[in-house]
Amino acid sequence: MNAMKRMHCFCALVLAGCVLLSGGCATMSPTAEQYREGLQDFREGRQYFAILNLKAIVKDDPKSPYAPQAAFAVGEYYYDNGDYFNSLTTLSGFIHEHPKHKGVIFAKLIIYKILTSVKKEEALGEQEDALIKEIRKELFSQPLFLIFYDKKIPRSYKSLFKHDYLVYDYVDKIKVFRDDKIFLELSP
Repeated sequence: MNAMKRMHCFCALVLAGCVLLSGGCATMSPTAEQYREGLQDFREGRQYFAILNLKAIVKDDPKSPYAPQAAFAVGEYYYDNGDYFNSLTTLSGFIHEHPKHKGVIFAKLIIYKILTSVKKEEALGEQEDALIKEIRKELFSQPLFLIFYDKKIPRSYKSLFKHDYLVYDYVDKIKVFRDDKIFLELSP
């Protein structure tokens, strides 16, 4: 019986050691280091280098726990800098790769804004028009409060670049705010 207790204690210690080592290795991964460097570059005003690090995470390790935030931040960076094609491409990839991430609804709203507001002067192609219809259908096919109050999709999101997104839904419309300024208003 005593030998059995020692064996259980030994197994528990080995298991605890393995858990600690695997957790320690994950935080010291190249992806984690790139992520920290990207955040540090952003804090120090080197957005170009921050984006390079974040793009590398998305490209080299798309299954990393850092990849969703990195992809959203890169798409948001392109949007902020008027590179709408790369913003659409990056945010579409983000939605495809991480469909359950809390930022997906906000990525869709940025895409919607690009396709409807920013490119209004240009004729939209069939693919863009279909995407607009798909997003509108998703937003308005069920009561809006179910979309934004669902536990899987919060009503707010803070991006890596410290942009705050907030959604207010009303009976007849939704308003999306970005950094306390109206970003988008939608009606069915």
